[in-house]
Amino acid sequence: MGKRSYGIYNKFDVVYADFGRNPHGVEGGVRPGVIISCDASNKAPQVSVVPLSTKLKSIPVHVVLEPKDVSGFGLSKKSDFMPEDAQTISKGCIRAKSGTVIEDSGMREEIDRALIRQFDLLPVARKMVMEELANGQQN
Repeated sequence: MGKRSYGIYNKFDVVYADFGRNPHGVEGGVRPGVIISCDASNKAPQVSVVPLSTKLKSIPVHVVLEPKDVSGFGLSKKSDFMPEDAQTISKGCIRAKSGTVIEDSGMREEIDRALIRQFDLLPVARKMVMEELANGQQN
């Protein structure tokens, strides 16, 4: 029996996936989501995905995606990107790729910013930038 083959997915792809049954307050079921894992990691049999919901909430780390922000079949309604519900799922749970967050929509940066806020990565991101600037000045 050979290795199982999975689809190829990239960061910012919008997919319909089965997020399973989750405890109260964590998004589950079959719903759209945005892949947030980097392309190098996406070669594995699993990907990290943030589920989307059409029930919009005013939470600082959420990003509202409009249907126009996604290429392909994408989204039919305005949807909330909820980084607090990020999950790693098997590619076998993905039912279909429906589109990609459009590169020049500005939403890719908003998603990355929301992830930095959600996972409190700003201090280390600042440090990395300062290191890159220092290394660039040495070359």
